[in-house]
Amino acid sequence: MRTIIIGDIHGCQEPLERLLEKVKLDPNRDRLIFLGDLMDRGDQSWEVFDRVRRLNLAMGDRCVLIKGNHEQMMLEAQEDRMMMNLWYSNGGAKTVSSFRKHQDDVWNHRQWFEQMGLYYETEQYICVHGGVEDQGPKATSEDTFLWDRSILEGNYKGKLVIAGHTPMAAPVYLDGWGKTLRLRVRRRYLLPQTGYICLDTGCVFGYRLTALVEEAGRYRIVNSTGRES
Repeated sequence: MRTIIIGDIHGCQEPLERLLEKVKLDPNRDRLIFLGDLMDRGDQSWEVFDRVRRLNLAMGDRCVLIKGNHEQMMLEAQEDRMMMNLWYSNGGAKTVSSFRKHQDDVWNHRQWFEQMGLYYETEQYICVHGGVEDQGPKATSEDTFLWDRSILEGNYKGKLVIAGHTPMAAPVYLDGWGKTLRLRVRRRYLLPQTGYICLDTGCVFGYRLTALVEEAGRYRIVNSTGRES
């Protein structure tokens, strides 16, 4: 079974459609993992939500939804005025506007967002939005899962983590011992056992949306633009 892991979308529906077409998603066979931050900042948060929701319904457990800090801000904003201000100033206002255009309210779907997991683990890797402690998910706090960026310092030496959250010019692999590898399309890589791969490549800031396609211990990088990373 192929696994397709997609970084932060942030309301960018058209790049998402291009990326799904390029990876040739097979909803009947593939596993699809979203690393969180589906919405906010971009103009099409409702469209992204609707597309991902339909994929989730069609694929069931093979469509994995990981919660990002933006989903968490939205959930907390409904009951906390300070969090509402924080969320609005970080792109939440665009989400509210996008849902209203479709005569919808993002909080109508609170239960759907609440059921997102903080991480997803296979025998080979851990998928998360932000960060993970070297000792693994059981030793990791919710704040670290959602908000941590220290993993980018390159000192993480635990089981391989695939994450988003921090926009990069290109997807990168950090081995935990000081080596950083810029990952490029049209190449195939062996899946490492340890270290960290970042897939957030700043689509909402005018760059690209990136996916990692893994099968049988090897992976490749696909982006929404067609240009080499």
